[in-house]
Amino acid sequence: MPRVLAVDGSPSGAGRTATVLAAVAAAADPEGPSRVLQAADSSPDEVADAVEAADAVVFGAPVYRASFAHPLKVLLDALPRGFWGETRAPLQGKAVAIVATGASLHHFLAVDDLRNVLAGFFAAHVVPPGLYVPREGFGDDGALAEPYAGAAAAQGAALAELAGLLAGTTELRALQPQA
Repeated sequence: MPRVLAVDGSPSGAGRTATVLAAVAAAADPEGPSRVLQAADSSPDEVADAVEAADAVVFGAPVYRASFAHPLKVLLDALPRGFWGETRAPLQGKAVAIVATGASLHHFLAVDDLRNVLAGFFAAHVVPPGLYVPREGFGDDGALAEPYAGAAAAQGAALAELAGLLAGTTELRALQPQA
């Protein structure tokens, strides 16, 4: 099983985004994520160390005004990518899954923006298509409802498989983002 890092990009943590992150991470590794970090409370160095130690990463954030939340934006802006004097590129060649939560299905395309940042800017390998869960994707008890629970399980299983495939290749892991 891969070592899975979950990064919660919500401002407060422990909300719906954390529920979806946990579901994807549990499907990738039944023991759950090796580590969960709150973007709002973690330094870029702490996250870079955790990403380097992980085989796979699940990034999650609520969507506000059609984009992923500020704590995740700030974290990604500060995360090194191996250019301009940086000595590290922790996301390069890493298996990554994306989850986002929001009030309605109107904002599901925000997943594309995060995918583009992770795949294009950091050269991470992102499991398509990502997972967006609107408010109605949760039951009264706060648990994921179908079909979102099934989609979370599929994303997690695909993340584990992708991490395994990437472990056996040198070329895919060596791809770099453009400067």
